Amino acid sequence: MKNILKKISVVGVLFLVTSCNDILDVNPSKYVMEKETYYATEAELNYALNGVYAALADGNLYGNNMLGRMGLEADEAYEDYSSDENTVGDYNVESTDAKVQNYWRSCYAGIDRANNLLANVDNVNIAISDSRRNDIRGQALFLRGYYFLMLVTRFQGVPLVLKPVKNATVSELQQERASGREVYTQILEDMEKAAAWVKTAKEVGVGGRVSKSAVWGMLARVNLYLAGYPYNEQERYKDAMIYAGRVINEGYHELNPSYQQVFINYAQDKYDIKESIFEVEFHSDGTGVYPTAGMVGRNNGIKNPVIDNVIGLSIGALRCTDYLHGLYDANDLRRDWNVAPFYYVEDPDNKGVAKLTNWGAADSKYQRHCGKFRREYEVVLPKLQSQTPQNFPLLRYSDVLLMYAEAYNEYYKGADNNALEYLNMVKRRGLGLNPKTANTATDFKDISYIGFQREVRNERPRELCFEMMRKNDVVRWKIFYDNMVTREAETPQTYTSSYYVRARRYFRSVDRKDEWWPIPSYEMGVNKKLVQNQGW
Repeated sequence: MKNILKKISVVGVLFLVTSCNDILDVNPSKYVMEKETYYATEAELNYALNGVYAALADGNLYGNNMLGRMGLEADEAYEDYSSDENTVGDYNVESTDAKVQNYWRSCYAGIDRANNLLANVDNVNIAISDSRRNDIRGQALFLRGYYFLMLVTRFQGVPLVLKPVKNATVSELQQERASGREVYTQILEDMEKAAAWVKTAKEVGVGGRVSKSAVWGMLARVNLYLAGYPYNEQERYKDAMIYAGRVINEGYHELNPSYQQVFINYAQDKYDIKESIFEVEFHSDGTGVYPTAGMVGRNNGIKNPVIDNVIGLSIGALRCTDYLHGLYDANDLRRDWNVAPFYYVEDPDNKGVAKLTNWGAADSKYQRHCGKFRREYEVVLPKLQSQTPQNFPLLRYSDVLLMYAEAYNEYYKGADNNALEYLNMVKRRGLGLNPKTANTATDFKDISYIGFQREVRNERPRELCFEMMRKNDVVRWKIFYDNMVTREAETPQTYTSSYYVRARRYFRSVDRKDEWWPIPSYEMGVNKKLVQNQGW
């Protein structure tokens, strides 16, 4: 979409191709000179920073695999894509799984790029203002912390690589796993430093760049994860509340009055940083020198088998569950947007044209696809078969409001008027009401600890489904395995339709060890100091 990644220099492409191997098993000596002598101008620092962002858009991460193909939706949906049978997307996880391996590599590619930039950003020979230098440093620190967050929430402890890899010696390439808590300590340190250096959201103006609000909001999330299982640091709920409160108290952010418009904006190259605080950029149609198109809507959209310029092809990899559909009231506008009540087929009377087909009222909700990311709203033409220009949200204001509400309730064992209001703001918008105007007929009123906890935990999937936070949520609430077992039991056991078979296999494959992924076996082979996760 927009052009934050359009200018990628030779070194940016070099990092993209080589940095995973720099950390792993390929001798990087021929690249050392380029890395050490490259950072000589402000423009080169900017290009290198673009390369740090670019790892987010990698096909192993948000550019493809994470979009409905790695089981991150947990109990709110299941994958129905035959190419991913017996893989992590089907909860048949092995340490040799290619998507798990490549996820690890791409996260470390982002970390390596950040480390190289951080090692050179203070070069006194670069003509650059102190404020700009600090802003670049802050963005790189935040992104390094975010890549470590992506790793620790999937694998628990991982090697803390905090300096550029200089050579291919054993001491450089083989590092022990830090504990999960040690990784979180580094994440907090990186992000807290970053918050002091990056610009405000109002100054940044776009969701594709790191702002203070993005850092504070992500720090709220990090602290919620530490407050929950397996760390159970109760005091962290207070920290989560404080950081979410900083975003709210900026007085700049607000909910878009239309829930649907939030996602139409992602498809139409429109920023709305008041709602969408941080997002992954996909700015082009993938035909340029540096293709950064992704697959948002192509993987996780409403199924459409027709390659056309009107709707756009989608493999419809994600189908929802009765559980998710049943969380919504009938008048909640988010229900039919998120859980699409229709799909597409080729028009038998007009070949090459997609025909909308409604699901009947009696049809199983297990057939319905994720409708949150809709290709029909894209304006970039032609609509390609395997690439889309849609951005993907990493932090929205509604999430900040819900994190504050949850953290307050968990810390004080009951809600107050602010926590109640923030929850109701999200609920009102979902009902098509003014988020800021109280409504006695629809507002939630129970401020008891258990009642409010239940409602917040139901509101998160209503609002945030398919945004790849569900598995992290149910793991930190220590209900992941039980929920997956329950979903399997709820799936009709004797029906033979393919979608029921797929759903049963997805939920039935889950084991308690699936809270975390295994350390990739290839990494275990090249780094003898790694120890495998329990059960794998």
